[in-house]
Amino acid sequence: MQRAASPSMMMSTSSSLAKRSKMIASRNTTVNIDEMIIGQDVVTIPRSYQTELMQQAKEENLVICLPTGSGKTYIGVMLIKEMAHAIRASIEDGGKRTVFLVKTVALVRQQSDYIHIHTDLSVGQYYGELGVDLWQKQRWIDEFEHHQVLVLTAQVFLNLVDHNYFPLYKVNLLIFDECHHSTGENCYATLMSRHYRSCHDPPRILGLTASISAKKITPSQLNQAVKDIENTYR
Repeated sequence: MQRAASPSMMMSTSSSLAKRSKMIASRNTTVNIDEMIIGQDVVTIPRSYQTELMQQAKEENLVICLPTGSGKTYIGVMLIKEMAHAIRASIEDGGKRTVFLVKTVALVRQQSDYIHIHTDLSVGQYYGELGVDLWQKQRWIDEFEHHQVLVLTAQVFLNLVDHNYFPLYKVNLLIFDECHHSTGENCYATLMSRHYRSCHDPPRILGLTASISAKKITPSQLNQAVKDIENTYR
């Protein structure tokens, strides 16, 4: 699996593109990606920086830091579709699954609906209030068989992997929403340190965030914050 030769280069690339997105915002009435309705389908026209970042994310683990409203989630959707050949087959036939992790129940619903609208893939959504913590292994096997993309709260997925209900090597793409929440015993950091490092066939990693740190930091602390988030998602 290809890895980024220089994580700092990944962040600097994303930062420069973030500046370009702000320039776009100053020239247009909205920074949202263009959409056209054709029949019942939504046709989305990505910005050039979104296409560039998606192409880079195909080749290496990537953390994308862009302002709110610049279409980070759609970059994730583009990557999901680009890598969808691996998830169209059943698990029994060697297929894999894409996992999209979020921090809140509201984001599970929001992101799963967004992926459903913009792809032809089967999308499942999972969080504690659905009683998923009581599901046995066979129920989870069925869910992964029936859905190609699964949007979960981070704790639910960490529990799954901890109990070996679904091994990480069967995931082709792992997306972390609001990936700056990645320090200490946070679920994101724990998943990476406890399972990703030792996975013999690890998934591609895409981190999405509008902030480089979950804490207030001073300008002098910025470089260290960048290194910390890069090290988490290597």
